[in-house]
Amino acid sequence: MKVLLIKPGFHNVFTKLSLIVTEPLELEYMTAICKKRGVESGICDFTTGHAPLRRILRRFRPDMVAMTANFVHIASVEKYVKIIKKFDSHILTVVGGPHAEVMPEDFQLQGIDIIIHSGGFRPFETLISSPEADYRDIRGICYYRKGTWHRNHREEFRIADLPFPDREHFCRNLKKYKYVTMKPCAILKASYSCPHRCNYCFSTLLNGGRYLCREPENVVEEIRTIPCDDIWIVDDTFYVDLNKLDRFIELVKKENLKKNYSLYFRADFIAAHPEHMRRLSEIGVSMCAVGLEVIDDEVLEKYEKGSSVDIILSALGVLKECHITCIGLFMIDIDAEKSYFKKLYEFIRKHELYLSTISIFTPMPGTLQYEKYRDRIVTQDYRKWDFVHLTINPSKMSRGAFYFEFYRLYVKLAVLIVGKKALPFRYLGAAVRASLEYWAEALRGMRGKTER
Repeated sequence: MKVLLIKPGFHNVFTKLSLIVTEPLELEYMTAICKKRGVESGICDFTTGHAPLRRILRRFRPDMVAMTANFVHIASVEKYVKIIKKFDSHILTVVGGPHAEVMPEDFQLQGIDIIIHSGGFRPFETLISSPEADYRDIRGICYYRKGTWHRNHREEFRIADLPFPDREHFCRNLKKYKYVTMKPCAILKASYSCPHRCNYCFSTLLNGGRYLCREPENVVEEIRTIPCDDIWIVDDTFYVDLNKLDRFIELVKKENLKKNYSLYFRADFIAAHPEHMRRLSEIGVSMCAVGLEVIDDEVLEKYEKGSSVDIILSALGVLKECHITCIGLFMIDIDAEKSYFKKLYEFIRKHELYLSTISIFTPMPGTLQYEKYRDRIVTQDYRKWDFVHLTINPSKMSRGAFYFEFYRLYVKLAVLIVGKKALPFRYLGAAVRASLEYWAEALRGMRGKTER
């Protein structure tokens, strides 16, 4: 059997700025599983540019094409499947990933044969190990047969069974993968799902809401194998178990691993554990992304964030004392007033959060916020569910005014960031071009009554 592994491409204002390009970690796990099973595989990463899919199919001649996808990738997956089935209708098409896990029905597209809805990589391993197996016996999948979709029982995800990802593809393409100022940059995942229950967050739904962590010894062993100095740990929040966090810190110190890390933590954790943040700084943590979301206590309470403006300020103080750069992750609430955009800009400037990102509140399907805002949703085009488009109409501003303030804020931040030399001057030009492009797209979209 030959398996082609695809990471779909997608472009928006963030990708056009080219600040973050991540290695295809999911496909590298699948490559490792293929090698263990003696199956030939190849990676096609459309996020970094690639030969046309038809040419790859002619050259590789796969028996299976497996894709990992998220909300914004549905249109790309549909396009790829049409090309694949036209090339050879006997090729088995498989799709998995976070969206397929929570909303598998969205991938019940013509040409898709199997959707993996649970179990991590275990169903994939079964499919490549026993290609003649009866699909009815494979837990964790949906499959199409005789004009009907069938959904099997859930499969358990055993995080301890994960192999180390095969980074051969990453090593061949080191210069392509980066995270803001870290390049080349590898990514590492030490946990799955999230222990918190913010009512707008999709990650809390993964694995049926069950949070799983790898053991620190296993994580450090993988770090030793990573062939670059910069590592982005992409857990939704890093270890919240202080015993595990202590073991991780001590193991990194003991192994004398000279790496530069970026990771995620919540503001309340940082504020409550300044000593742990100091120790993380000592072992190489130089950047920390923090979901600050909004600087408004009322809105934070609405999101059930378990945070406050006072906690945010305390966390920022801890990170500054530890010399850890804070990457603030902010979100413009759909009910924000015009004055909030200026308030947020002044907050970012005052606290020198020069590498912050700003998104538009998007009620992700499956979350409590989706149910709350269901009647206000104006588009079912998942390409617009990328956190830089309005999926529901704002209540205190027109769509046009909201978009104008949002993209103007991006340009103002770009000027600030370049002026402080946090990023090179070319970032400003890219930010201006991207903002104008998306503003023009927004104007075109507003000529109709709806974006459906």
